[in-house]
Parts: sequence; C-alpha cells; structure tokens
Amino acid sequence: MMSAEIATMRCLLDTTMRDLTDRYEKYAVYLPSLQQHYAEFATKDRGDVRQGRIPRNFRPNDLDFLSPDSRLWSCKYALYSSGQFEKAFVTTDDMVINRKREGVIVVGDSGGYQLGSGAIKSKREKEAIYRYAESPQDFYANWFMTGYRERVLNWLDAYTDYAMTLDLPLWASTEAKPTSTSPIRNLSIKQLIDLSVDNLRYFQENRARNFSGEGTKFLNVIQDIEQVGAGDLWYDAVKDFEFEGWAFGGRSSLLRNMLRRLRTMLDEDKLKRTEVIHLLAKSPPIQSVIYTAIQQAVSKAADRPIRFTYDSSSPHRASGMSRAIYHKPDLTSDLRSWRMPSRQIPQNMQVARGNVRVDLPEFSPLSRIFNVNHIVFHKQANRFGRVDNLGEHLMTNHNIYTFHATALEACDLVFGAKPDGSRVPLVLQELVSFVNVFFENGGSEQLISDNAKLLDVFDPPPKP
Repeated sequence: MMSAEIATMRCLLDTTMRDLTDRYEKYAVYLPSLQQHYAEFATKDRGDVRQGRIPRNFRPNDLDFLSPDSRLWSCKYALYSSGQFEKAFVTTDDMVINRKREGVIVVGDSGGYQLGSGAIKSKREKEAIYRYAESPQDFYANWFMTGYRERVLNWLDAYTDYAMTLDLPLWASTEAKPTSTSPIRNLSIKQLIDLSVDNLRYFQENRARNFSGEGTKFLNVIQDIEQVGAGDLWYDAVKDFEFEGWAFGGRSSLLRNMLRRLRTMLDEDKLKRTEVIHLLAKSPPIQSVIYTAIQQAVSKAADRPIRFTYDSSSPHRASGMSRAIYHKPDLTSDLRSWRMPSRQIPQNMQVARGNVRVDLPEFSPLSRIFNVNHIVFHKQANRFGRVDNLGEHLMTNHNIYTFHATALEACDLVFGAKPDGSRVPLVLQELVSFVNVFFENGGSEQLISDNAKLLDVFDPPPKP
C-alpha cells in the first residue's frame, strides 16, 4: 500500500478521535463566528485550489468542521451572520448552506452590528437606511419600508437552527456615544427600543411563514449601555415576547449585569421556554468556565436544561488581519496563563521556498498534513503578502480548533470526570462557588456587594 494511502487511512481513523461535539455535552459551547469566504472555500474542488497541487490526503472540504467526514477534525457548532449577505436566499455553495441539518447547530446573528456600524451589504437597503439617517422622525416612520428586517427574517429561517432577533443596538446612538457615525445615530434610546420591539412583533407574527412553519428558533436580544437605567428600559420592553431563548449583547453580558438579569428572569418566570442563552463576543478559556458554571446553576434553578453558548470572531481575525496562529495555553494556577496566546507566522522567502522548515504546533490536527511552509505559499522575491487563500483558511481552521480544544480543556479541569484544581486559579474556583451560592440563595444585591473584590477580577469597574 502506498504511503499516501496509509496516511489517508490514518487520518480517517483519527477522525473519530477528533470529533469534539460530544465533549460539550455538559459544558457551555463555544461558537466560532464563521466568515462567508471560509464557508464557501470549504466546498471547492481540489482542482480549483492551487491548480490541484495540494497534499493528496487533503481535500478543501476537510475544512468543513461541521461535517463528520472531515479528515482534520469536526465540531457541529457555529455562529453565522446574516449581515454577511446581500439577499435572503443564498445561491452559492457554502458549508453552512449545504450542511446536513441533523445534529448540527448553527446559531444565526441577525445583523444588528452591521446595521449599527453601517456595514450593510445590500446596496438597496443601505441607500434606504441612509436616506433617513439625518431625520430620526423619518427613519422611525419608514424603517419598515427599508426591507432590512424582511431579508434578515427569511435568511435566519432558511439557514439557522437558533437565531438572534433583530435589535437596533443602543451603542449606535449619539446618546450613548456622542461621536457615533452610525446611520441610526440620531435615534434616541427610546426610539431604538421602540423599533426593536416592533421588530420582535414582526418576527413573532411572520416567523417561518415561507417555510411551512419549519423556521428557526429565536433568541430575544437584551442590550445595555453605560447610561443608568437603559438596560432596564430595554428589558422591560422586550421581556414579554416569548421565544426559545435569550441573547445578551453590549454591556448586558458583563458579569454583574448578567447575573442580576438572570436572577430577575428566574423570579419573573421568563425562562420557562428557554432552550438556549447566548453571550455575544466572548472567547475561551476563562469565559468557558464561567458560563458553564452559570449554565449549571441556572438550569438547576429553572428546573430545566438550558444550554449556554458564546461566540467570537478572533480565530478569523487573527489569520486574516494579523497572519497569526493561536497556541494552546499551558493552563496553570496562575490566572495570567488563562489567555489565548497568538503569534504571527514568519512570512519570508526562505520559509516560502522551504529552505527553513517551520512546523505547526504538534497538537493541531493540521500538523499531520501541513506545516507553516505550506501556508506561506508565494515564493517570489519581491512580494508583500505570501499567504494565499488556502493558507489563510488553514490558519483559521487551526485557530478555531485551538479555541475549541482550550475551552474543553478548561472545563475538564473544573467540571470533568477527573478535575484538577492544582491547575485552576483559586480566584476562578471561588467564582464558580459564588455562582452556585448566588442562584441557590436568591441572588441578592448583598451577595454581589459582599463579593465585590472577587467580581472585580472578572468584571472590572469602569475607570473614573
């Protein structure tokens, strides 16, 4: 048997060892915020990538980690944003659109960030939104005519399993940030809340209407900003809409704010239908432990299983913007070791031409097939960038795996079958204990006040 065939068989046998999905069974789940160009690349044919000159035991669709057929590794969880798309229905192939739905969970982002930042894909929608940007009265009156929420709802229903409702983020208003350049900057806090409530009503009345009632499940978004009372105004306005879960965005996901809000939701019986609670823009490993502790405590208090998820775009940003790969941290009792270290890969002609061999970290599934020399592809002497599309996506795949592996290791150390407290910072162990006590004893303000120094470690007070 040829050596390449042997390597392929070994990779296929290793696949069962590299499926991370089941390891999340009792833990909060990290969701990589997937980028469209990666998702599309993972459906390419061999011949479309470097003219087919890639290792024989690798196929571009091995980058599809949602598929159990990947020869690298798999994990059936991801976040995908409708804000990356111009239309409600996608005509190109990608790993999310083409996935086998059974067992795979894709959480959809509704594109509130793109709306707030002005990075709107649809030219028609962007023109309509900016047309009314200078007049809050006109925007308020004509928002429903922009087409934005109709497209978002159809996209989420078509391609996701859970999805955020469409919020108009409070941070975009000049009341929150006087220097804001957002197209919705001139709307008041109250107007942003009112329009977000109107979106909830629209989603509630029109969900799955084009899909025979088989659409997505929705997570009601909660927002907050520094302005005192804004978070309560938002929550009071949205809390009576019954969806399948909740998503915490902005300052609502800060530890103290989240604990208080969850306690209120338990007291008001607002978690009776909740399946998922999502935290926006969060990364492992510290958050992995914190959210798992909260997941366990809240599920116990609610007397029903509730899954916590959290996402970040860091794996993509590191590879695409910094040409950096993440390394698994050596988790110790020192809290400073519980960070995700990254390093830029060397991009020079010697590496590109293979004169100097540079290996990927041994723990990486990619290291069985690739090294950094495969990533640094362009060999010309006078070239600014040496990483091509395949190289970038290989780095992204490695980074996403590293985030998953680190999240799972962190949770294993605290909650696993064989926990190892010697590698867990004492302050993190104390926080896990505090979370349990907080939800077991009614979550009083006195408890938060009495544990201020502990909470300050993970939720620092604002600088004066």
